[in-house]
Amino acid sequence: MGASPEILLTILLFAMSCVWAFPEVASAKHAGITRHYKFNIKLKNVTRLCHTKSMVTVNGRFPGPRIVAREGDRVVVKVVSHVPNNISIHWHGIRQLQSGWADGPSYITQCPIQTNQTYVYNFTITGQRGTLFWHAHISWLRASVYGSLIVFPKHNVSYPFAKPHKEVTIMLGIQLPFFYFSDDLLFVYSRVEYKHFGLV
Repeated sequence: MGASPEILLTILLFAMSCVWAFPEVASAKHAGITRHYKFNIKLKNVTRLCHTKSMVTVNGRFPGPRIVAREGDRVVVKVVSHVPNNISIHWHGIRQLQSGWADGPSYITQCPIQTNQTYVYNFTITGQRGTLFWHAHISWLRASVYGSLIVFPKHNVSYPFAKPHKEVTIMLGIQLPFFYFSDDLLFVYSRVEYKHFGLV
């Protein structure tokens, strides 16, 4: 006496819904590792064109540190704000599957990180490889708070193209204009906004 088709269908649907709800179980065979990073958001004096200004940086670096991971890796980034500005970090190009709270847009997926507060971003890189980037996702901070996010294929998985002879990361960010170091930053920001919309 065999199982009825209804019972078999129920078991199959249950198994499929478990794989859909918990994809990490299905990919456990190829599970990556957890990579930990710490971002200290702090002010640093930067000199350009004989003028020194204080700017917001990550770990005192501009651009910020690069994050390196493989497909399937879990990335945990602890962000500690030591600046008077609210801040959040967006992982540009990362599909936030079942981790939408780690996407980073302020006032949309999270409240911004306030002064002397901490937030931990925790997400798994699924089905992606290539060079992406992360950046601040609030106000003008995206001009100085950004860095690269490099995702390599899983071990023993080839690139979808011929393996490069050499890899060099080039970060193209918002260049702070030379008058940033001699004028008021809010004036500069307002000019950029008006120019962007063709109002100047």
